[in-house]
Amino acid sequence: MNQPMNTLPITSPNGHSLSETTTTTVKEYLQLLGDQDATFLYRQVMDEVEKPLLEVLMTHTNGNQSRTAAYLGINRATLRSKLKRHSLI
Repeated sequence: MNQPMNTLPITSPNGHSLSETTTTTVKEYLQLLGDQDATFLYRQVMDEVEKPLLEVLMTHTNGNQSRTAAYLGINRATLRSKLKRHSLI
């Protein structure tokens, strides 16, 4: 998949990238689990990130699913599936 030419790195107010923040958060989560095994971690992380991403973009586009899908680089049907999964439509 080609990267858009006008992307900027996503950083938090403290200057950490989304990648750095994710790394730190997952490490802390695993430490909290201790000896307990993590299960469905991929789905949990994706849900934690995907829902607020969709909420913010849908608000930003005034609910325009076509524009939101374009922002995400996915087709509208995939977006609708994700919105339903997170009970956003």
